[in-house]
Amino acid sequence: MRIRKGWLWIAGLVVAAAYFASGVYLVQPDERGVVRWFGRVPLTGRKVPPGVHYVLPWPLCRVNRPKTMEVQRVYVGLNPDEREAIAAAEFEAMQASRLTDMLTGDVNILKVTMVVQYQIADAVAYLFEVTEPDRLVQDTVESVLIEHLAGLAVDEALTVAKTRLQAEVLSRAQRLLDDYGCGVRLVAANLEAIEPPQAIIAAFQDVVSAKKDGEKAVDRAAAEANRILPRARGEVARIGEEAEAYRRSRVSRSRGEAARFLSVLVEYRKNKEVFEKRLLLQTLETVLPRLRTFVLDHQPGDAPADVRIIETTGGESP
Repeated sequence: MRIRKGWLWIAGLVVAAAYFASGVYLVQPDERGVVRWFGRVPLTGRKVPPGVHYVLPWPLCRVNRPKTMEVQRVYVGLNPDEREAIAAAEFEAMQASRLTDMLTGDVNILKVTMVVQYQIADAVAYLFEVTEPDRLVQDTVESVLIEHLAGLAVDEALTVAKTRLQAEVLSRAQRLLDDYGCGVRLVAANLEAIEPPQAIIAAFQDVVSAKKDGEKAVDRAAAEANRILPRARGEVARIGEEAEAYRRSRVSRSRGEAARFLSVLVEYRKNKEVFEKRLLLQTLETVLPRLRTFVLDHQPGDAPADVRIIETTGGESP
């Protein structure tokens, strides 16, 4: 009996040791531990860092270790499997795809696939505030995407508005998720595909091609303008400089002529008779370039000289 009791004590100690040893747990580098005491999370058990830790075993304590560094992904709209089924012309998939159709502001139908990536920002809220976090993220992003598409024309949604649409959906959906307190942080919201239904996709592709051709034409025109404008500006600058130089030369010439006229006026006022004769001779030389001029002098009392102007063609003299 004593031996049996001894073995019972040893077995009890082993069981007790194994039970208490089960409280040792490991938190991986990409995880955060959340410790619950009798189902409640104390402040000290909200963010257990990576490493080896110990808590009292179940049913006193339980440990959850969500992967807070892992990027999780959900699809909004058509998922890739549904797209493949539609491309294979499966009737059931084509019928079911109507549930994911989205309308634009000009009442056109689009088939959209958006890939949403998120991480756990608050492990406690993620574990205990929502029951299906993936579904919550999916429904929230889908509602925001439908709302924003309703404000866009189909041509805009298919071409220039994709980047803006992604950014607006990501920002608005994150604000809603924060209001819900679900502990989720959105990392990215990428439009993997956005296109019209298969029956009219060819017509829409023609529209998109025309848009792109128009953008290319605008780019070519802008490049041509960038090539021509500098040359035109240089030509304008050159003409302006030439005009300015001509203006300065004319002003300088005018000032010189005015100064020369004033100096001539001073000399004219000193001796009008002599100056008038000189001007007369200079004028005659200018008007009649072949005129030969003779100056005759006479003594007082002599008869006045008969001065004539004779046009000579050879060696004649007056």
